[in-house]
Amino acid sequence: MALLHAKRLSLAVADEIANLAIRAAQTNSFAPVSVCVMDPQGAEIVTKRMDGCPPMAFAPLALAKANTCVSIKMSTRAFGNKYLKASDGVSPSTSDVYIRGLNQVISLNGNMVAFPGGVLIRDKEDGGVVGSVGVSGAAGDEDEFCALVGVHRCSAAEGLVTEPSTHTCATASNHGLD
Repeated sequence: MALLHAKRLSLAVADEIANLAIRAAQTNSFAPVSVCVMDPQGAEIVTKRMDGCPPMAFAPLALAKANTCVSIKMSTRAFGNKYLKASDGVSPSTSDVYIRGLNQVISLNGNMVAFPGGVLIRDKEDGGVVGSVGVSGAAGDEDEFCALVGVHRCSAAEGLVTEPSTHTCATASNHGLD
């Protein structure tokens, strides 16, 4: 019988990711954010909230974004695109597709979201999920940008890949990902 050995983010790397995500929000003058970094099983490793970020709204949303990623093995942007948009990527999805996505959210007691800001983190070598990061408080594209900066600039970045791999944030000055 073989034992399973799963790779996961260490506390030090998770803390670094959260700090770098917060720094990206500050550097770009985004609204204050909350950041949650999770392990592959959906347990919080680190949660941080910037001064001025409302705790009742954005900390739970950051957690839900991170949880969505590890629960369904995709970014929150991809989850939203899958269940909220039609195959053309623009039109709203059909009601049956929307209901399937809504049922997933309800099944996890609302701990899933379908908008940008949740990034899945994989091991570059074997593709296994090592964790996720959720950011909430700024605009969705800005949240996602901050999460990507956190992962791409951490000390373990060379061995990690993210989903999505790049950002689409038009308001970022690109500090951290250039």
